[in-house]
Amino acid sequence: MKCLSRLAALVRGKFRKRRQVLGFRPDLHSIYRYTSGHWLCNDQEHRDARSVTFDIVAFCRLAAKAVDAKAVTDMIKIGESLNRVFLVRFDTGVEAIARFPTSLAGPPHFTTASEVATIDFLRCQLGFSIPRVLAWSSRAKDTDVGAEFILMEKAPGLLLSDVLEDLPSYDRGMFAKTLGEYERKLLDLRFTHYGSLYYKNDVPAPLRAPTLIEGLSPDDELNSKFCIGPIARRDFWEAEREHMDIDRGPWRTAEDYMKAVASREQKWIADFGTPHILDDPNRVLPGQGNRDDHIKWLSLYTDLIPALIPPLQEQKRPVLWHPDLHASNIFIRSSKKKGKVSPAIPVTISSIIDWQGAWIGPAFLQLKVPPLYRTHDVPPGRLLPAPDDFDSLSGSEKETAKEIHQQRIRHKLFEVSAFPPEVLDMEAREERVYLEDLAQSTWKCGLIPFRMALYDIFQRWQEIVPDEDPPVLDSPAELEDLKLHHATWLQHQELLEVLDREFDLGEYGHVMGDRSKFEMVRAALWKKKLEYIEQGKDDETRRKRSLWWPYRDTLRDDVVLER
Repeated sequence: MKCLSRLAALVRGKFRKRRQVLGFRPDLHSIYRYTSGHWLCNDQEHRDARSVTFDIVAFCRLAAKAVDAKAVTDMIKIGESLNRVFLVRFDTGVEAIARFPTSLAGPPHFTTASEVATIDFLRCQLGFSIPRVLAWSSRAKDTDVGAEFILMEKAPGLLLSDVLEDLPSYDRGMFAKTLGEYERKLLDLRFTHYGSLYYKNDVPAPLRAPTLIEGLSPDDELNSKFCIGPIARRDFWEAEREHMDIDRGPWRTAEDYMKAVASREQKWIADFGTPHILDDPNRVLPGQGNRDDHIKWLSLYTDLIPALIPPLQEQKRPVLWHPDLHASNIFIRSSKKKGKVSPAIPVTISSIIDWQGAWIGPAFLQLKVPPLYRTHDVPPGRLLPAPDDFDSLSGSEKETAKEIHQQRIRHKLFEVSAFPPEVLDMEAREERVYLEDLAQSTWKCGLIPFRMALYDIFQRWQEIVPDEDPPVLDSPAELEDLKLHHATWLQHQELLEVLDREFDLGEYGHVMGDRSKFEMVRAALWKKKLEYIEQGKDDETRRKRSLWWPYRDTLRDDVVLER
């Protein structure tokens, strides 16, 4: 707090001297600190990790110059999680968006540099309607601002999240097709390596891939401007990984990438294996494993990687894909009727934002249905069977079945519109994707889901590797033990989901609102915790249940985990 007070005094002094740059009096606490709520798990650490300090006078001077204005008249905070986001207003009437990455957003320099280059590349090469970057810095010490930032145009249109519920069912379904066709344009880019996209000058020569696009002449302007460099995805840099000597690409093959993930986690677990504020609270349950267990199972997974990679080049070729395509990152064209989307006007995309963390990866792992349309139990291929025994259902059951079927139709519409046939028809693709996702974070999530994902892969091994029996990694007794642990894990996952819904909680027990609301929720959950503990059959079980309660400071989990 002393540091913040000194910074506030410094800024106030600059404000008095340079009043012409700031056309408003900034609330520095709100600008620099997280103020939207509190966490039931590691509250102070979450808030500190989401704080960003910078020289607001220097930023406003730079921003005003970028849009040919004399002053910033307001900075309204409109988002704060992995990034601090502001609506910036100028004396000319122009509005822009400023974003400052927090320590959770990704690696210094690489996160911002890659996103800016990716936006420029997609605007120029595919004509994507992404807001233009007006000013940016990926190195905090390079400008007087003292922090990384991106200043970009304000996206035109309406946020899809604001109008989605008002869209008729037919339009919502057709927009799944529109969005899929939009994303499919990314497949026109035939990259040569796996990694993240950068301006060439932002990556040291030893870290650049030698080529960029298949068949592109070395003398082409693109080759002199852009390159594929180290992956900027957060999991390669989180915690102590940022300072480790590990393989971050670029990679020539999918196998090299997948093995780099497993090797990275093995090294980090062996050398550190520390708790983190983004850990899954159920990672401490019995069966989640100690260091040696994690390293052993990641080694077994590494041996399977060559078999898990599909044979066709179209299934594994390097593909760039939007990493976080939800309704709050999509803007649609508005109708003349303010605030509404007219059914008479096709719903079209006016802009897609937030390309932070975008990377070029194997097609079969990259191509995913976005959360907006993703649902469960959708078979591969182009066909979607009707609900089973529909005629025998009651009236209310039929309505539920219809809604579930509509969700699956939208999921399938996106798939068919976005995915090439080789990926769409691929067997056991979801199982392979889920397993690779878990391999990135076994220590964070625990071994139980990872081992069960391996078990699910072995159940479909004949489809993955025809005429070959699956490896035997567990004895019958070990498999039975795993299933018992998995049942306990599922119970605790369900408990967490029920409590999240009951108390309207976000990730890691986030409570939106002021301190008084937080204290009310915390008091109510304390009673729930006591009830949960008392369900233990003896003193030892009750002691363990007190440690397993999901809304706790996970940074203290060293006292719980098996070592």
